[in-house]
Amino acid sequence: MASDGPSPTGRIRRAHLAMQRCADAIFSPRKITTDQYSLLWFVNRQEGIRQNELASELFTDPNTVTAMITRLEKRGFIRREVCSEDGRARRIYLTPTGRRLVARLSDDWEPMRRRLREIFAGEAGAEALRILDEVREAMMSTREQMLETQTQRKRTGGRRRAAVGSAAAAAPARASTEAGLG
Repeated sequence: MASDGPSPTGRIRRAHLAMQRCADAIFSPRKITTDQYSLLWFVNRQEGIRQNELASELFTDPNTVTAMITRLEKRGFIRREVCSEDGRARRIYLTPTGRRLVARLSDDWEPMRRRLREIFAGEAGAEALRILDEVREAMMSTREQMLETQTQRKRTGGRRRAAVGSAAAAAPARASTEAGLG
């Protein structure tokens, strides 16, 4: 069967990577990655956001967020404070230097933001954005289902693996016997 180019998965990935590379080129003179800009942008929008909420907003794991926060904190762009409601949690704030950086980065990104608005203008663009939202929702739902299935398997897997292991060990012996080799 002939293909009309990359699959939907390939097209989405290529668009994402092209955008990421463009953003990296825009932000690299300021020695900031696209992911770091995203983190700073969210903190700017939600001063005092909890570190774990930030990981959820960025669709990344908490360890990655912790590493980014540590780097940005060392550079003086953000600060962490212990959460008054939960002493184990940390709230993230921009420093004045961080606020100035976010303003500069946002200005640097504005031509790309404008270009993307142009691309997604009109009915076709609105439909494309609706489809992208649908893809995200479907993938998030599928991910949650898969994680739940994996968790259930882990809970019952030990007993099942032992039974499967015994059956698997018996199968070659049985096959050898049936083939006249045993």
